[in-house]
Formats: sequence, C-alpha cells, structure tokens
Amino acid sequence: MRHLQCIPLFVLVASSACRHQDADNKVPMHMSRPSATSSADVPLAAGDIRITSADGGVDLALIGDSISGGLSQTALAKVRRETDTNAVHGNDFGASIEKLVKGTVQSALATRVSFPLSAVREVRYDGNRLVFDWAGRAQPGFGHVNVDNKDVLESFNSDDAQRFVITVRARQRERGRQ
Repeated sequence: MRHLQCIPLFVLVASSACRHQDADNKVPMHMSRPSATSSADVPLAAGDIRITSADGGVDLALIGDSISGGLSQTALAKVRRETDTNAVHGNDFGASIEKLVKGTVQSALATRVSFPLSAVREVRYDGNRLVFDWAGRAQPGFGHVNVDNKDVLESFNSDDAQRFVITVRARQRERGRQ
C-alpha cells in the first residue's frame, strides 16, 4: 500500500484549498464526498474519459462538464478492505474508536476534487506531465500533489495523458470554447 500512503495529503491539500476564500478570481474547485454514484465509478458517456495513473493509484476524469481526480476504484477497493469496520471485533472503547477512525478514513479517501470544465483555459501534455492553464487564478491542491515523491500530474502514461488532452479540447470545442 506504499503508493496510498501519500493520498491523505491529496485530500488535505485539496480540502484546505477549497476552504480558503478571498476576493481573488479563483477556479471554483469542489470536494465531493462518496455517494452511490461518485464520479470514480460512474459509467462514461460518449465523449467522457477516465485515465488512471501508471501505478493504478489515482484517476483523472472528464465527465460531462466537470474534471475530477481522486483515488482510483482499484485503490479505493484496497482501502475498503484494509479499513473494513466489520473486521473490528469487540464492543469496548478501543473497538469503537477503531471503527470510527476506519470509517472516517474510508470517507476521506473516497473524496474527489472537481472543477468545472469552464475553469480550464487549456490543458496540454508537455511530454512529462499534464499542465492545466486556468481561466481564473488556480487554487493550489489539484496540480500540487505528490504521490511517492512524484507529481500526480506526472503519474499518467504518455498515451493516456495525450488522450485526456484531446478529449478535453474536443469537449471545449463542443461547448463553444477554445
């Protein structure tokens, strides 16, 4: 589970970015808690895309008019197995605390960071990483996350990253932006 150890940082950085408010023209980022149909497991419609990092730990998706990122379904399944509250035995105070902590971890790690497609002026692949140019002043959190000492936007293989760029640009053209 080594690649998952830094994921709480993803959640914390993104969470703090979303809570900070001032008068600047920032990109409207949102945190979404897990639901019956979170964007990590929603079936893709025509023109949507979901790419998963080379190690399978995180994904990046364009679904409708929203781009989101978070733990992949594979990583979430592993976290759920390792934090299964049904595996906690006992009714004492320690067992109650363990259930509370494990439930909180599951919920936090299933959180996704998302922002509207309209907040992206351009996305490109520079041969090493995905680069987002924002229509407003970008909030930290989405592009400033490291997993195993590697920028998360560098963690996608070249073919997937380029397909993501092409798909985002096509969606922007459909919506009358470019």
